[in-house]
Amino acid sequence: MKHLVIIFCIAAALASCRTIDAPTSLRAKCFDASTLTAEERALADSLLAIGLDNEALYTLFAPLKPISTVAQFSLALARPDSLPAGLREAMNPNAPELERLRQYQRIVNALRSERVELLLIPFRRTDKGKRFFEIVAVDKRLLADIIRRDQAFWGQWGFVPESNLAVVLAITEFEEKLDRYRAYGYLFGYPEYAVTFFVEAAREQDSTKKLVPRDFFQIPAYSAKQGRFVYAIPKGHTPSAIDSALYRKAEKILMRYQSVRARYAGPDGRLRALELLQENCSP
Repeated sequence: MKHLVIIFCIAAALASCRTIDAPTSLRAKCFDASTLTAEERALADSLLAIGLDNEALYTLFAPLKPISTVAQFSLALARPDSLPAGLREAMNPNAPELERLRQYQRIVNALRSERVELLLIPFRRTDKGKRFFEIVAVDKRLLADIIRRDQAFWGQWGFVPESNLAVVLAITEFEEKLDRYRAYGYLFGYPEYAVTFFVEAAREQDSTKKLVPRDFFQIPAYSAKQGRFVYAIPKGHTPSAIDSALYRKAEKILMRYQSVRARYAGPDGRLRALELLQENCSP
């Protein structure tokens, strides 16, 4: 009987060790760039550095905004205005821009964590044969929470908290203007009153052809105190407790980032953004 107790204790201890060790050994790396080429890793590092120093800090580094813009760019990939819609040969399939786009897409596909994914979204708008694109960081849990909170809005497209991230963003971008404005307002983490003001101001402007007066609530980022994380508010509106709470949360995140960032900035000022995110992955 004594031997059985000893064997049981040893087995329990080994099982306990396996329970502790297994998640660590099986856990996927945060923002793992091992599948990328050296050129792609350098580009990924630059993109993430831009994102972290701007509004994407509040999605990439810490969970404050459901989505944030990491980078925007345009490529000559749209159907020329001179060609009618519906043509099979809408553009040159050997255009060098397509390889550039594949490079961006490979980077986006590789870089993710348990909490965050990157997505490459083509804009609906084109200009003189150019298509505009946006790389966004998405906090999966916050986006699901937004859909759950505002199911009365998102349900019109059949979206539920478990919906695919890319589908939600793609449908949003190609929807009717006012629906798109409200959707993006929620996704970018703006307060309800500010989202509704922007939508109704746009509706009024469509009718009167005059811009509705407004002020802007500014939340600082590392690169600048204004013009990064910003949203429109009614003219003369006094910021509320909701605005103040959002500001304070962002301020704490920015202060922590400033402290961490100093360890990853080289003598030339270049930020090792990949390394920073890999070693400071927010759960």
